[in-house]
Amino acid sequence: MGFAGPRRRRGDDSYWFPGRSFCLESTVGRFRRIVQKAKAAVRPVRSDAKFVMYYELLEAFKEPGCPVCARLEQGSLRAMDDLLYEQVTDPATRARLLASRGFCNRHAWMLPRIRNSRLGTAVIYHHLLTSALERVTAEGTRLRPRSWWQRLSARIAPRAEPLALVDWWNARTQCSLCVRNRQSEWDHLAAMLGFVQEKEFLEGLRASAGLCLPHLCHAMTIGRDHPNLPVLLSVQADRWSSLVGELAEFIRKNDYRFAAEPMGREGDSWQRVLDAVSGRNGAIGPDVPHGRLPGISAGSRPANR
Repeated sequence: MGFAGPRRRRGDDSYWFPGRSFCLESTVGRFRRIVQKAKAAVRPVRSDAKFVMYYELLEAFKEPGCPVCARLEQGSLRAMDDLLYEQVTDPATRARLLASRGFCNRHAWMLPRIRNSRLGTAVIYHHLLTSALERVTAEGTRLRPRSWWQRLSARIAPRAEPLALVDWWNARTQCSLCVRNRQSEWDHLAAMLGFVQEKEFLEGLRASAGLCLPHLCHAMTIGRDHPNLPVLLSVQADRWSSLVGELAEFIRKNDYRFAAEPMGREGDSWQRVLDAVSGRNGAIGPDVPHGRLPGISAGSRPANR
């Protein structure tokens, strides 16, 4: 697929050519990159004993809802942004996306949330829809309604009829972002169990909403014998106990006898309980199985990311 000329690169004043491995940077674009590198050079270096995930979770504790859900959503958006920015025309990436038929429903609908995602989305899905169209066209000229005798024979001796489009769709591989999220989920839960005894981390967790039910179940499964699991469960029980009390108060104030009482923090408890029981909207999908990953022990930690 060709383009008439260079395109403005996302986020700066440079230009890139789809399908080529170089870009023409303006003076402003180069200056911005120099400034970014300078800032990174003077930024304080954190202790090697605490990898970056520790600090990412501390930040996630400040957000509403499950911190692991928040990190998975942020990671998916960043991965998709990187793909659209750098890898859309990469042959290996295109082949992988074709094999998975693009992204799963959950991740496909994250695309509109990414700034300047329109061109990359169009390039990816133009390729996919063209492949699907070829099969639809072929099936349209081949398939005809079966006679009653053919339908009866199919009932008596069922056999799979080759349907090119259906077979192509069913042969898809798993969504690449779901695969990434599965490992990322394990890493973050392992970090939760590994650091929950540390004062700063424990205080942050206690001030947060805690884990959602699906991620708590996953943490219990992979960390069944971890010595810090009781601490995590204790904090989680406190967080849910508070939420249960707020829900009870919300229900009470919706009774006509107490309707005049103003709503406090319990006013949005009915929304927060959805996050607590089901996880953040779009963060957990059917392509992310739970409880099928190897367990972790007290000494094991995920690789630094």
